[in-house]
Amino acid sequence: MLRRSSSVVTFVAGFLFDLVTMQRIDAWLDLAFQLGYLASLTALLVYQHREVRGRWTPSGLTARWWRYSVEILHFFYGGLLSAYVVLYFRSSTSSRPAVFLVLLVGVMVINEVPRARGAGYRLRVGLYAFCVLSFLTYFIPIIVGSIDAWVFLLSLLLSGAIVWQVTRWLEPGPDRVAERRSMSAPAAGVLVFIGALYVLRLIPPVPLSVQFQGIYHDVRRDSRGYTLVYPDPPAWALWRHDSRPFERRAGDRLHYFVRVFAPSGFRHRVVIRWDVFDPARRVWATTDRILVDVVGGRADGFRGSAVKSNFMPGQWRVTAETEDGRALATLTFLVEEDTATGERLWSTISA
Repeated sequence: MLRRSSSVVTFVAGFLFDLVTMQRIDAWLDLAFQLGYLASLTALLVYQHREVRGRWTPSGLTARWWRYSVEILHFFYGGLLSAYVVLYFRSSTSSRPAVFLVLLVGVMVINEVPRARGAGYRLRVGLYAFCVLSFLTYFIPIIVGSIDAWVFLLSLLLSGAIVWQVTRWLEPGPDRVAERRSMSAPAAGVLVFIGALYVLRLIPPVPLSVQFQGIYHDVRRDSRGYTLVYPDPPAWALWRHDSRPFERRAGDRLHYFVRVFAPSGFRHRVVIRWDVFDPARRVWATTDRILVDVVGGRADGFRGSAVKSNFMPGQWRVTAETEDGRALATLTFLVEEDTATGERLWSTISA
């Protein structure tokens, strides 16, 4: 009971440590920590397995802390999985990638279920494969400066190669190839499943992320930056800092402003898609698609806007997404006719 409680405590400690220390997704110190966690997990998996099979016995200084190896293992898992939850959550506000986020949280919970932890090394190798691919899915794009499909395929193949090598280090029995295949089968299933999620566009487009977005009556740009204009909110809605719901008068234009973070050296096209809801057919109909070239490296994100002049009252949706259709952020809002004729009062914020 005490050992189980200490595993939970160290797992939560790893989670909290990552939440406090996490910076930009391309922060090399954070990436170094994550690489260190993965290397440590690899060593622990290998030597714990060798110890169980009687092929290795800790000695000297190693023997003193080895009795805590299970707790240390879960600390590293907690640190990695919490990092993935934070980074993937930041990458998309759309509902579709929530499937992958739920999977991440589910893996964190499963890792702490005693019965699952006792399922043997096949499950451990599967969890290890999940951690490796989740890391490489954004680490490789940071290195090459792209999130094209071939980059994800490279991450997938490299993850498979790493897992296959680890099964070799586990020192299987006499029938080495058959045992390695059996041990890596759950890992292969994990990699195939995540590949399917990618094809279905259910994986957030890391390392891109939307830092800020909003709907405005005007977006003004000068040498100092952007000024966003929206109606003065009523006294009971001081939290409003954009034009939702959009009160339309003749001559008004819809402005969507967004800040997209991308790592240094990163270039990618983001699509701004405008949709209007058709109540008769109960479907969203796309009216415009605007391409925005995003250049990475700015800590506050790449700033851009899209303008729409022809629009009708109703329910609207604007989505910032990658060219292959993976959503970064979505805003749903109402456009209503403003029948008032008095002068409108405006508020502004800088962005």
